[in-house]
Amino acid sequence: MINTNISTGYRPSIAYVAFGGNITHWWTKFLKKGFYHCLLIFGNGYEWYIIDPVMHFTDFIITKTNRIEEIFQSKGYQVIKTKPTIPTQIKFFLRPYTCVEVAKHFLGIQAPFIWTPYQLFCFLLQKKEKNP
Repeated sequence: MINTNISTGYRPSIAYVAFGGNITHWWTKFLKKGFYHCLLIFGNGYEWYIIDPVMHFTDFIITKTNRIEEIFQSKGYQVIKTKPTIPTQIKFFLRPYTCVEVAKHFLGIQAPFIWTPYQLFCFLLQKKEKNP
């Protein structure tokens, strides 16, 4: 981790997770409808960094808008606003590279039994209700 004394940037205090997608592989038919994929959106209210992990690569897009939540909702995504955290160090768990695992890593979520986008969605909703 970069020492904040030497870095010149900032760590985003808000993030969005967008849930949606289409059936793209045979196993996605077992996932809850409308929750086939998730992606991350970090930013400062105008400049946004979109991290879209897919099986064969991770897409990274930078965009400027003040309507990021609206844009994803208009494309059929369900969007949850959340706050990334820095977790305490724990034991390493070997897990497959999925959009959910990438999202959990970026958000600092240490929940080894959250495997699907819908489980992550429910977890974030509960977290939001506890800490509005």
